[in-house]
Amino acid sequence: MAQFVVAGAVFLATAGMRDDHGIGLVGRALAMAPRLLLLVAFAGCLHWLLFTLPAMALARLLADPPGAASRAVLGAAAVTAAHMAWAVSVWDVPVGWTVAWIAGTGVLPVTAAWYAHRRSLGWGAMATRIGAVTGAALLVTAVGGFLLEWTGWHRYEPPRLDRRRYVGEWVGAGGAYSLRLGENGEAEGQNLPLVDAYATQWETCAGTGTWAFVPQRPRDRIVLTIPGCGALRDWQPTGSADRPQLFAVRGDPGSPSVITLYRP
Repeated sequence: MAQFVVAGAVFLATAGMRDDHGIGLVGRALAMAPRLLLLVAFAGCLHWLLFTLPAMALARLLADPPGAASRAVLGAAAVTAAHMAWAVSVWDVPVGWTVAWIAGTGVLPVTAAWYAHRRSLGWGAMATRIGAVTGAALLVTAVGGFLLEWTGWHRYEPPRLDRRRYVGEWVGAGGAYSLRLGENGEAEGQNLPLVDAYATQWETCAGTGTWAFVPQRPRDRIVLTIPGCGALRDWQPTGSADRPQLFAVRGDPGSPSVITLYRP
C-alpha cells in the first residue's frame, strides 16, 4: 500500500510533464484503469521481492546496537546500488531516475518495517502512524502538483519536426502496427485505426496510399489517404525531438485507447 501511494503521488505530481495525448489526465487514467490493479499488484510484489526483502535481511544482519538505523540505511543503499547497476546496464536508463524510483518507492515500506520491528507495534498502531505520514506526503504532493500546473514548469511540449523526419518506418505493439511513409508522399500501413469512435481494436485497415504533412498548433499531423479504408485517424507526434513517436487515439471517448508507433 505504501508503494502504491508513492507511485500514485508521483504520477499525479508529474502529470503535466508527460504527454496526455490530447485526452487529458482523466481520459488517460480511464484508459489505464483495466490494467491498473494487476500492474500495481505485480509491481508491489516484485519490489517487495527484489528490494524490501534483501534490504531488511541486510538490516537484520547489521542491526546490532548501536547504529542499527544507519546500518539499515546502508543495507537499503547497497540493494539500491545493485539494482541500479543492473537496470542501467540492461535498459540504458538514466542513473538519477533509476535511483530515485528504486529508493523512493522503498522508503515508506522499509521505514515502516524497520520501525515496526524496533517498536514491536501491532497492526493498528502501525496503520495509524503510516496513515499520518502518508497523509502528510499526499498533501505535500498535491501542493507540488498544483504549483507545477500553475507555473507550467517542465510542462510537456510536443516535438516540432521537419517533414523529412517523418519519412521511414514506424512500428508499434511489437510489429502488430506498422506504417511506412515515403519521401514522395507514398504510404503503406498495417492495422491502421479507423475514425469511428466506437470501432473495436479488431476493426483496422491495411493498404497503400498517400500521406501529407500538416503543420499546425499545438501538434503537427500526418494525414493518410488509403483507398478502400475510408476515413483514417490522423497521426500526431509525441515523445521528444531526439526520440520522436507517432500516436493515434481510437475507441469509445469514455475509455480511449492510444496507439503509439516508434522507430524500429
